[in-house]
Amino acid sequence: MVSVPLLDWGDSSHFDARATRPCCLCGKPTPMRSHADEAVHKVCAEEWNAAHPDEPRRYTPPAPGRTQHDVGTWRFHNDGPTTAHLRAAAVTRDSTQRPASDRGAEQCGLFAA
Repeated sequence: MVSVPLLDWGDSSHFDARATRPCCLCGKPTPMRSHADEAVHKVCAEEWNAAHPDEPRRYTPPAPGRTQHDVGTWRFHNDGPTTAHLRAAAVTRDSTQRPASDRGAEQCGLFAA
């Protein structure tokens, strides 16, 4: 059995309760959205990431006691590191800031290797 890394799409921006649209990969309806607002099932995105290992990747920044790791392709990637201090910063973030999908990788705590 092939191991497929699971995406962390816990942020509410990945769910559109108002409408379902056809998944861009399988065509079945889904309320799920990628970071680029593409309609896509999370499982379809995970399988696409696994099937496209040569696509440009995003990575968490290395930190003391924590190594850098792959969080998916630029097309479909994780919400980023979920350490307690980063999660607290996300909760208290000023609502006037642009969404994470509009900011560069360096501002999202992710970078390409």
